[in-house]
Amino acid sequence: MEDRKVVSKTGKRVAIIHYHLRRGGVTRVIEAAATALVKRGHSVVVLSGEAAYPEAQIPGVKVVAALQYRRSGSPEMAENLADRLMRIATAELGGAPDIWHFHNPTLAKNVLLPTTIHSLASQGARLLLQIHDFAEDGRPGNYASQRAYFDSLKAFRETMYPIAKHVHYATLNRRDRDILRAVGAPSANVHIIPNAVPDLHTTTNPTERPFSQEKLFAFYPTRGIRRKNLGELLLLALAYRDQVDFATSMRPENTEWMAIHDAWENLARELELPVHLGIADAGGYAFTDLLGWSDFIVTTSVAEGFGLIYLEPWIAEKPLMGRDLPEITRDFAARGIHLDHLYRRIDVPLDWIGSDSLDRATESMLSRTYLAYDSPLPRSAKKVALRHWIQKDRIDFGLLDESFQEKILRRIADNPKLLHEIELPTLPVLQAQEIEKRRDLVRNTYHLDQYGDLLGDTYARIMHSGIGKIRSLSTEKLLDQFLDPRRLSLLRNG
Repeated sequence: MEDRKVVSKTGKRVAIIHYHLRRGGVTRVIEAAATALVKRGHSVVVLSGEAAYPEAQIPGVKVVAALQYRRSGSPEMAENLADRLMRIATAELGGAPDIWHFHNPTLAKNVLLPTTIHSLASQGARLLLQIHDFAEDGRPGNYASQRAYFDSLKAFRETMYPIAKHVHYATLNRRDRDILRAVGAPSANVHIIPNAVPDLHTTTNPTERPFSQEKLFAFYPTRGIRRKNLGELLLLALAYRDQVDFATSMRPENTEWMAIHDAWENLARELELPVHLGIADAGGYAFTDLLGWSDFIVTTSVAEGFGLIYLEPWIAEKPLMGRDLPEITRDFAARGIHLDHLYRRIDVPLDWIGSDSLDRATESMLSRTYLAYDSPLPRSAKKVALRHWIQKDRIDFGLLDESFQEKILRRIADNPKLLHEIELPTLPVLQAQEIEKRRDLVRNTYHLDQYGDLLGDTYARIMHSGIGKIRSLSTEKLLDQFLDPRRLSLLRNG
C-alpha cells in the first residue's frame, strides 16, 4: 500500500453510489468498503439502481431506480437525479454527505451520471470518482452513447472528467493513475486504492473431487467474456489433454458475449478437448469447492482491472499458471509478490495464419475502432501495430481474434507435432513453502483492515481539500491514451 499519514479519524457521512449490486467485482469492492467504513465509525449509505443480491452483506442500501443502466436521457433528468440523491442521502445520514464516492461513473452505463456528478460538484460536494474501467478502453458502444447524450462536443468535453480541488479520482493500479496524470489530473487528486482480497476458506481438496480423478484439474475462476481469451485456454487443453482437465466457472450474462462463448464450447466438444466451460453454472458446484478441488489455478486473460486472479489463488493455497499482464502485476511485484513464472506471450509462426490475412484483419480492426470512437485513423497505425505485435516472424496467440485462434487450434489438432513449434508454458511446480510465503504476503498486503485504513485516509485528504473552480480533463487526450495502436489487439478490439 502507499505510505500515507492519516490526517483525521473523525467519522464521516459517506454516500457510495453504483448502478447495481449484483454479484461481481465492483459489488465486492463496495461490500468491503461499507463494512470497513462502518467498523471505523463512519456513517454509510449505499445508493444503487437495484437491490443487493440476496447473500450480500452491505449495510445501508437504498434503491434509486434512476441509477440503473441507461443509454439516453436529458440534462433535466440528470439534475433531478442529483437532487434526489442529495435528498435520500441526507435523510439516511442525518445530514449532507461529507464524501460522495461514485464507482465507475465515466463508464457510460448510465449516461446521466457525468452531468449528475458535475451538478453535485458545482454545489461544492466533495467527490471521489473511482474508476474500475474506462469507456475509452475497448467499449466504443458505451462511449458513443455517452457522447450522443450531450447536445454538443463542448458540453461533452466540459462535463465528462471534472477536476477541482474537491474532486478526486481513485484507481485500482498505477497504470490507470499514470494515465489520468498524463492527461492533466493533479497528482494530489489521484489516489490508488487497490481492492481488498477476501480470505477464502476451502474445505475440499483434490482427492475428494467427483470428477477428473485420473488427471490434474486446472480451474479458471472467471466469467467467459471475450477478454478472458478462452481460445488460449483451449490451446493449453490441446497441449496438455492427457494430463489436465480445464474448466471455467461461469458463462457470460451479457448476450453480446454468449455466441462467442458457445462457439468455443462447440469447438472444444468437436476437438474432444478436456475443457468444461461454465462448470459452476452447469454443474451447480460451489465456487469454494471448485477452488479446493483444483490442483492449480489458470488464467489466460488479456485485460484486467485490479487483477484479483493473480492474488486469490495464493489465499486458497493453490499455484497459478497463465498469462502475465505486466501493467497489472508490476503493482504486486512492488509489494514483494513476484509472479515471474507466468508467461507474457505464446508466439505462433506467422505463416500459420498468413501475413496478408493478418494485414487485412489489422487494417479492418483499426478502421472500425477509430471510426467507432469518431477519431481520425493515423496513417502509420497499421505499421505501428504490426511492428509491435510481430517478433521474429511470430505473433502472440493472445493478440489474435477468434477466427485466427480457431484456425490455429484446428491446424494443431490435425497435426499435434506442430506443438513442438510453440514455446508452451510449463505446468506449475511450486514448493509448499513458496505458496505459503505468497499467501502470507497477499493476506498482509491486501487485508480488509489495510483497505479500510487507506480508504479512510483518502477521505480525510479529500475533506482537507478546498472547494475550487471546476475545470475538466481533455477527453481527446484521454482517448488517445487508449487508441495507441500498440495497445490495441484483434481480440480486444476486433
